[in-house]
Amino acid sequence: MADSAATRRHQRVALRVPVDVSTIDPERDPRTGRPYFRSCREQCGNLSTGGMFITTPEPLSPGRRLLVRFHTPDGLSVETLARVAWRGRGAGPGASEGGVGVEFIDASAATRAALERIIESSPQRRGD
Repeated sequence: MADSAATRRHQRVALRVPVDVSTIDPERDPRTGRPYFRSCREQCGNLSTGGMFITTPEPLSPGRRLLVRFHTPDGLSVETLARVAWRGRGAGPGASEGGVGVEFIDASAATRAALERIIESSPQRRGD
């Protein structure tokens, strides 16, 4: 995945904060057949204006839609829809563990502005 740094559209920064992740589409319990939704707290590995890497011991499949919520250390709150783009080991700052790369979907102007503020104010700001 190291080669992907040259093709990335968005600058990434390491950001280690808890992320609340909820599935939007139901899954089926294999034992009962009943639908259910996942809701868990995971860890952000890195962040860009286009998405984030979420470390998790139970990565969701690509294509799954999620609601992600997190708070930055300075108190900024971000909530947006996302889609799992890939799963595996991360690349770039803060993403050496297993997890999922998610891309933000239809983020509002306020959310995009908040993400840009986070990226611009990060001391680890880098292009990879």
